[in-house]
Amino acid sequence: MYKRQDEYVFKDIQADHSLKVVVQPEKMLTDEHIAYVGGYPDGTVRPEANITRAEVATIFYRLLTDDARALYESDASTFTDVKNGAWYTTAIATLAKAGIIDGYKDGTFRPDANITRAEFAAIAARFDHSNPSISASFSDISGHWAKDLIERASALGWVNGYKDGTFRPDVAITRAEAVTLINRVLDRDTLTSSSLLDGMKTWPDSAQSAWYYLAVQEATNGHTCTMENGVEVWTELQ
Repeated sequence: MYKRQDEYVFKDIQADHSLKVVVQPEKMLTDEHIAYVGGYPDGTVRPEANITRAEVATIFYRLLTDDARALYESDASTFTDVKNGAWYTTAIATLAKAGIIDGYKDGTFRPDANITRAEFAAIAARFDHSNPSISASFSDISGHWAKDLIERASALGWVNGYKDGTFRPDVAITRAEAVTLINRVLDRDTLTSSSLLDGMKTWPDSAQSAWYYLAVQEATNGHTCTMENGVEVWTELQ
């Protein structure tokens, strides 16, 4: 994995090197409130199940702006375990070309592996072009490859740690945790129960009493909306 560099000074260069530079547009994720997560053939959404690296790549691919997709669209993956024609190949190849995701030192991407908290925070942080003030860190990320990216995502209010001061970077996250984080990145995290509309999709395994209910509804129902007193209010389902 790697972290984004805004600038870098090369010193004492003694051999030829190739350098890949990825230039990202300022706005890469859509402002439209599209449905970016779907359910399964059995009608469930499985919020408490883990989510894979390929699934996360596919979600962020769906959320790209038209301009970003036109700039980076690719179906040619360089990862040894992402085969041409797989359902996730275009998403992975596109986001890799954009510098948002990366693979492992052995050349693999491991699309079917569960994504960790660190990996997810890193992907989110790479979409940000601001310079947030980082005032604190977590007790268990010193020396971790994603330390700076985790701290950036935390400073932006996108990820949280635990009461004991840890982040637990290598713990796999669930689908509910993933959509909660994505909604924060998209500024789609101000729903209340009164925000919603009759006729929306609902899920038998996402009860209204669950902590993730509103986040799942936001992620699985396309809609237009207005903001009223800091709260998102749906106006029409799409």
